[in-house]
Amino acid sequence: MPSFKFRKNLLLTLIASAVILVAANILLNSHLFVNSSNEDTIDKEEISQRFLNILAEFDIEAKFIKESKVKNKNSDHVISSFKVHVPADLTIPEILKDVFQSFRKDSLIIQSLEKVKGSKTALSLRIGSSAVLQAEFDYAKNYNRNNGYFAFILNDIDPANESIIDLIESPAKINLLIRPETKHLQQLEFIRNNGQQFSVLIDDDISEQKYQLGATYSERRVVTVIKTLVTDFQNAACFIIDDNSNFYNSSNNEILTRELSKRNIRLFRTSDFVNLINDETILDSFDNQLEALVSGGSIIFLVSEEAYKSLNSEIKKYTKKGYRVITSSLIL
Repeated sequence: MPSFKFRKNLLLTLIASAVILVAANILLNSHLFVNSSNEDTIDKEEISQRFLNILAEFDIEAKFIKESKVKNKNSDHVISSFKVHVPADLTIPEILKDVFQSFRKDSLIIQSLEKVKGSKTALSLRIGSSAVLQAEFDYAKNYNRNNGYFAFILNDIDPANESIIDLIESPAKINLLIRPETKHLQQLEFIRNNGQQFSVLIDDDISEQKYQLGATYSERRVVTVIKTLVTDFQNAACFIIDDNSNFYNSSNNEILTRELSKRNIRLFRTSDFVNLINDETILDSFDNQLEALVSGGSIIFLVSEEAYKSLNSEIKKYTKKGYRVITSSLIL
């Protein structure tokens, strides 16, 4: 016969097990109740509107977005079901990335399934086993967003600066406007090897004598300087002259124009570009310029390094809408 101590320990073990089972049952029922409560109280209209807002950020035309209401298979709730025809210049994963970033903090399960046939992708936003939104994406035929093209020329840049080196090595498409100095020559190959462009700035502030172009210099000296510039910066996308400089407003500017033309080198003025360097309302000015572009039009902005970096979020906003940042030489 088991001892009294053994029976006592067995009884305590059974009581403890019962308590644990009761507690687990309470917690499980509570968890199920919370899930059911979440499903009942979640604002499905708000989720649908947030989804539509994401599509609007990509500037997808409304006629390519079809919304219908369907009954959830796992409940009696009615949810939104979308069919989205994606323009050919945009990828479906780009949209899915933004959907994930928008809804990942809402305790929603986000699932996507790419169908091999037809290149369609199904999306489902769920809470528990119940869908709160579903969508199907496929690529539209003969639909491309072509809102416009823009490029950047970064004014008076030292290509050896660490921050500029980071820009040169980045995927950004930029044209570095360099005031000619011998010390910059060693950076030119680095710029081109990273797929970037550079141009030569002509103004009154060139410090190195062999590159100086003065308003009162003789024609012979001007021609000699031009030959040196053309040789040393032979891979420049173009030459750009400050049309507020004394040199530009002198007769020697005609010599520069003539000599560069003979060599098939393009010469532009700083005023040929949209200057945002000292614009205190740079974000508004940038927006206004792009919104005013006709479909397929193009524009080049002249900016400082600081101004360019301040436009980072705006650049991303417009590229999502179908505007394209390109190298300036494609517009020049």
